[in-house]
Amino acid sequence: METAAVPSSKRARLGGSDRLSDLPDCLLHDILSLLGCRQAVRTSALSRRWRQLWRFMTCLNIDQREFQRPGVPPPLDVCQWDSFEDMADSLLSSSITAPSAPLDAFRLHLVDGSRKTAFDRWIRRGLARRPAAVDIHYGCAYVGGVCWPDTSRLASGATCRLTRLRLFGVQLSPSFGRDLDDQCPVLEDLHIENCREDFCYVASPSLKSFALVSPSDDFYYRCSALVLAFPRLASLRLVLPFGSHRGYPVVTSKNEVLASLVQASICIKDMDDEVQRNRRVMKPHKLDFLKSMCNFLACIPNVRNLHLSGFTTTVCINSSSHRVFEI
Repeated sequence: METAAVPSSKRARLGGSDRLSDLPDCLLHDILSLLGCRQAVRTSALSRRWRQLWRFMTCLNIDQREFQRPGVPPPLDVCQWDSFEDMADSLLSSSITAPSAPLDAFRLHLVDGSRKTAFDRWIRRGLARRPAAVDIHYGCAYVGGVCWPDTSRLASGATCRLTRLRLFGVQLSPSFGRDLDDQCPVLEDLHIENCREDFCYVASPSLKSFALVSPSDDFYYRCSALVLAFPRLASLRLVLPFGSHRGYPVVTSKNEVLASLVQASICIKDMDDEVQRNRRVMKPHKLDFLKSMCNFLACIPNVRNLHLSGFTTTVCINSSSHRVFEI
């Protein structure tokens, strides 16, 4: 049985008026920013009032997981991939967005790297909108599928407003750490997790929070220490693998004290098997790493909240004096 449409005047008397659409554009943009971009674009079918709102969102959340069928792991089939690519290209196309209006946040979450030709282009176009926060998550098995762009490939002022940068599974070039100060002059929060990093020095006079979670599968490829130069750093999180092959030492620039640091969490993970760990003679790489961690702890004397894990090895740091430290 068909139900007759309820007139708008009667709907209003019954309390069924569309009060959400009566909100100003700025509030509706904030509401849309809480959705994934696919859901946000679909709101254009609600009414004429909503038809163009998605084009001017202040937060872009491009998430490939929205195009996966429930219970079906990647890779996406051709139709799913084409739909995702069309949506991402449309959202980041300068012909339909407002390039003069900077973004509050740009988020890109990728789960399928089988057709990755567009990834770098999307990142550059997202950064061209001068976002205040960037979150790039690459959760694929394809190593190096997403790269942080070099300065020469970015639009002028692309990262001048960036205060928060979170990178997961992203390939970082050797120049990333040294360019950080020039690229991101107001950066305050930097989170690097499971990224392939080739840089050995990272500096930022504005940074207040830094997290580095190193991938365990390639820890032995790092051949030198990572030098930190963060004079205003207040919060630090480190997850560092080490073993008989090679460690992942972290040091401060010129062994300077991080005087502003008040909160720190440091986890070291021994990647050796049980047989290697039980050997009485410690390999030089492992000993050097543990020594470096002792030196690093001496550079954070003002920490009020310190959480340590994995520091369980007894090490003779000074062979001449036979001083033994419990690490």
